[in-house]
Amino acid sequence: MTLRTTEGFRREQTDLLDQVERLPVVAHQLPSLSVKDRIEVVEEVVAFLADVLLPHTEAEQRVLYPGAERLLGDDCDRGAVAHDRTEIRSRIEELAGADPTDAGALQEILYALHALLTIHLENATEVYLKLVQTQPDEPVRRLFRRVTEHSPDLTPAA
Repeated sequence: MTLRTTEGFRREQTDLLDQVERLPVVAHQLPSLSVKDRIEVVEEVVAFLADVLLPHTEAEQRVLYPGAERLLGDDCDRGAVAHDRTEIRSRIEELAGADPTDAGALQEILYALHALLTIHLENATEVYLKLVQTQPDEPVRRLFRRVTEHSPDLTPAA
């Protein structure tokens, strides 16, 4: 399998990971920000999680994991993916409703989100690697194309 085959999917995963890796940085900076700036930062994080990351995890649950199970002939633990989405959604709600004057509480939620999302993305990467290492090129190409088509666009607006 060539890297070009899965370029879109890999780019999407990298873009998501870059955003997830910002969470502990943002959390660390929160105490030095004004309450107004904290609100703005939290709104940006919540928008990314709700508008980009959750739809991406939904596409993985609906498209990637069932397709991977068919190709690999084994269980890719879709139950864990569904659980991750539930936990992510809960943390988003918690973050959106948190008191912006309590930097410590906001930090705790952001660090928890970072841990949860890092594990989630690592699990998706494991499935990706299994597929590219063991399966013929064309079925994997079609599967990754479908996942990318069902995921939100991660490119910044011009």
